[in-house]
Amino acid sequence: MFVALGFLLGLIALCLVTPFVDGAALAAFIPLLVAVGLLLVALRLPPLETARFGVLVTPVVLGALIPAIWILLQMAPAPAPLAHPVWASVKAGFPTPIWGSISVDIGATALALVRYLSLVGALLLTTALTINRDRAEVTLTALTAAATLISLAFIVIEAVGAPSSADLREEAQSCACLGVVLAAACACLIYERHETRRAKLGFSNAKFIYPMATALIAFFICVAAVVLAHSGSLIFAASCGLVMFVAVFSVRRLNLGRWGAGAIGITGAVIVLALVTGAAGSNSDPRLAFVKKDTATIELTQRILADTPFFGDGAGAFSSILPIYQFGDAEGQERRAVTAAAKLSIEMGRVILWGAVIAALLLAVDFIRAAGKRGRDSFYSAAAASCLVSLVILAFVNVSLFGPGLPLLAAIIVGLGLAQSQGRSA
Repeated sequence: MFVALGFLLGLIALCLVTPFVDGAALAAFIPLLVAVGLLLVALRLPPLETARFGVLVTPVVLGALIPAIWILLQMAPAPAPLAHPVWASVKAGFPTPIWGSISVDIGATALALVRYLSLVGALLLTTALTINRDRAEVTLTALTAAATLISLAFIVIEAVGAPSSADLREEAQSCACLGVVLAAACACLIYERHETRRAKLGFSNAKFIYPMATALIAFFICVAAVVLAHSGSLIFAASCGLVMFVAVFSVRRLNLGRWGAGAIGITGAVIVLALVTGAAGSNSDPRLAFVKKDTATIELTQRILADTPFFGDGAGAFSSILPIYQFGDAEGQERRAVTAAAKLSIEMGRVILWGAVIAALLLAVDFIRAAGKRGRDSFYSAAAASCLVSLVILAFVNVSLFGPGLPLLAAIIVGLGLAQSQGRSA
């Protein structure tokens, strides 16, 4: 399984590189690495781990099928009432009748399906490999290192004033939000391993101090990158993830029980609701209410949202329909949606958007329950739940969830939390 783990670490390395390298060539390696890694896992995974893997991933696979089927339906020929209105005007230019589809760009939708299946494959690959505790430790360390290096690169770019695109900045900032949680999880890993191994093997303090110092440095680098963004929404997203992680860790360490956990959860929910209500702008649409951008850019997305059919315009088809809605100085307008929530709603429909939000929150709750049931190693599930909460908030802040690296990083984090959501006895 060492070779398969190398492919997983290669995917994490791509998460580090792709935000800073403009090119489709690197993104093409993702499905290749995922496919080869899954093949190696299928051939070499031990029988006991295979049985656990099947139990863990069955609900996730069933849920992941829904968006895949939805995208396939968007590409399929559709009758006139379901086909996108743009096909009615296209038909006039063809001598023979043609069938329309829900998607306005079938090629872009097909590529979006490949990318989505690659992310699901990365999640499955991570789950299979990190059922083993040693490989889980290596993966968590690699994820933290990747998020920290991205944050450090962002800090350097800001310090020297180097030119950078809005996409790069947003994705680096979002990775820093996840890095805050991952670094805290690494610190918990080091502390708990020191407790158990010192008692059993008599480890020296030096083997605890230096790794813990490294984890704390990584934590402060990620925090600095978030603060340097000068965005209250990003600080809120990182804070929600970190506070949730600390709360889960505290409930377990202090033996507060269900009543203590419930009190913390209710108090946190009330505080978050109050902060969200106060932070929302004048826009009543939650998909745009937390965005601080120029009015013209927001209005452009609003017009597209207003015209979006129930079934969406097609996954990956946003760039195809954008020129229709641009006017005046098109060069000065942002050629993308302002938030990931708005883009997902435009491409896949509002039902898929809110279904994805509910599914992510339910998965986070399941991870929290799993963390409460576990003794040591509970920080894996707690970190995955906290990162999911941060990602849901980030979906309404910027469009980084459609970037080249952050979705892959998120899929690996969720796979790691899923693999370690049950102990061996379970």
